[in-house]
Amino acid sequence: MVEHLKLEKDRDKRNVLAHTVFKVMVNLNPEIKDQKNYEQTVWDHMHEIANHELDIDNDYPAPEPAAKAEKPEHLGYKGVLSKYRYYGRNLLEMITGAKDMEQGDLRTMYINYIASFMVNSSKAWNEEDLTPVQVVQHLADLSEGQLQVDPDSLDIHIEKIRRPSNNRNNRTNKNNKSNSNSNSNKKKNFNPKYKKR
Repeated sequence: MVEHLKLEKDRDKRNVLAHTVFKVMVNLNPEIKDQKNYEQTVWDHMHEIANHELDIDNDYPAPEPAAKAEKPEHLGYKGVLSKYRYYGRNLLEMITGAKDMEQGDLRTMYINYIASFMVNSSKAWNEEDLTPVQVVQHLADLSEGQLQVDPDSLDIHIEKIRRPSNNRNNRTNKNNKSNSNSNSNKKKNFNPKYKKR
């Protein structure tokens, strides 16, 4: 529609068509009306779709292509953690702490805690079951090779993920049980002496 709009040579017709396209865009995405200044947003989108080659009249100035070309400041994770975002920054702090610890039971317990955290995080976010070999590889990557662990030495605790129960089914089952109990109680309490004649 926008490409067709660009081809219209008569400016008045082009403006009428542009307002029609505007209404179609809003109808296709009615939630946009909830946004502040949604009309300007839709007109801006129309100009972007037209590669800023649309000469029309409306209440809003056409957006500058250069403004869209400016990249926002990068807020991503630094370095190696970008590959393992699902672990989060706290894991790097934990690994730094483990690197600085002296060899011994406390360090072993701490590394097992970190490994368990990694396995459970991966399972929760990626639905992936990490093997001890993968955990050791991730530890080596995240510690820049300073934390080398034997996969066979890991004691990983896997948390059971609780799935939300379906309350509707539970209520239905309870209602069915209570109805069957009340029916069975009626049968038990039925006394043939008092039968209606």
